[in-house]
Amino acid sequence: MSILAAVAATSSPIEAMSPRYTDCIQLVDADLELGRIAAQQWVSEGGGSEARHCLARADLKAGYPKLAALRLEEIAQRNDAGDDYVRARLYDQAAYAWLEAEQPDRAEQALNDALFLVPDSGELYLTATKVYAAQDRWKDVVRAADTAEAAGFASVETYVLRGRGLYTLANYEHAAQDVVRALELDPTNIDALVLRGDLARQGVTIEVSLETPDNN
Repeated sequence: MSILAAVAATSSPIEAMSPRYTDCIQLVDADLELGRIAAQQWVSEGGGSEARHCLARADLKAGYPKLAALRLEEIAQRNDAGDDYVRARLYDQAAYAWLEAEQPDRAEQALNDALFLVPDSGELYLTATKVYAAQDRWKDVVRAADTAEAAGFASVETYVLRGRGLYTLANYEHAAQDVVRALELDPTNIDALVLRGDLARQGVTIEVSLETPDNN
């Protein structure tokens, strides 16, 4: 999943979405240049957290992830941002934006801010796997993926990242198990297939069907 897609998947952590916010996001998606201008105008009119979040989305889509990350962190600190869960989602989105900006240390700080607010959120550990992988902290990747999986939030990417971590730590057997899990969910996942090849070069053969699910 791309960084923009990850943020878009939780496009508005703001508690109450107004019609203007919905219109702003739709305009950003339809015409980025006009949408970004509209979002900037809304912010200048005092549009609050919704306006700033729409602008952050536009910044990220326009290729300004650092600016988007700063805006998202700013929103999380505003009085009108919402409860701790909402603020945590904003910091989580900021972490994704910092990763896009190739600043994993800033991403980790945003992640830590999110975990401080909602320490029991297993979903945040999905982000943690990406943040730690960007820092080559593979033991932490494995631990974060374990936590996410235990909370029911594991994904194909989670299995691939944990598998890569286990491979790096020379735990080939368990890495192979994660490759199988990933390919069962997405038989054509490139990263899982690459890891499968790396394991094969270590003498670990993985037998798994690569047929895509029947849509009929």
